[in-house]
Amino acid sequence: MKRRGFSMIEVLLALAIAGFLLTSATNLLVLISKEWADRPAARDAFDAHVNGVARFLTAVLEEATVPVLNPSGNDAVDLQRPVGFSDSDDPLIHFYLREAPPLFVWPGGTATRVHAYLLFEEGEGLSIIWFSELQELEKNEEGRMEPEGEDELFKTLISPLCEEIYYSYYGEEDDGPDDFKEWDHSVELKEKERQSEKFRLPAFVKLVFRGEGKDLDRTITIPIERLSPSGLKEDGR
Repeated sequence: MKRRGFSMIEVLLALAIAGFLLTSATNLLVLISKEWADRPAARDAFDAHVNGVARFLTAVLEEATVPVLNPSGNDAVDLQRPVGFSDSDDPLIHFYLREAPPLFVWPGGTATRVHAYLLFEEGEGLSIIWFSELQELEKNEEGRMEPEGEDELFKTLISPLCEEIYYSYYGEEDDGPDDFKEWDHSVELKEKERQSEKFRLPAFVKLVFRGEGKDLDRTITIPIERLSPSGLKEDGR
């Protein structure tokens, strides 16, 4: 029996299919290789962003001092509602900086004598809203100097990748030195038990950042030492 060979059309068709498959496989390999090569860079950039935000917030909070115009006790870091926030809104972590970082820019250049508030908004991330004592201010109902309206506040985005914020408290408000204490992490500020509509300042703030398929969290300490305008340390709280 005579064995039949392949026709020229069959050979060309087989070569064309093989070439197409080889090209597709090569393109897929190149794509996978590129994605794999880019992956560490993206991961490293995300890690660097998270670490940078944590270092920045730690640094500015450590530089906080007791303000001259708006002294609220001896605390350099406290809880306040900025202009435009109603009593139904939770207060924000507030701190005062004699010299603001370069991120805080206004028409007069780098801002000085700044009141800053840490603001977290779902879907928008973590920002700092702030005003300078060099702006035109007026006294509010609580006797603090502040801008006339919310539109006079400046807003500086710190991280669009911050997805969650937790406030960390150690023990209860009325715990004694010998009482057993536990850490409590809450998505909301805790109210003071003995003062209605007053809130406790947390010991730490935990920030959760979300990248592509990866979450990272960093804990920011709220300084318990504070500085008077003279630069001298006050008593601990």
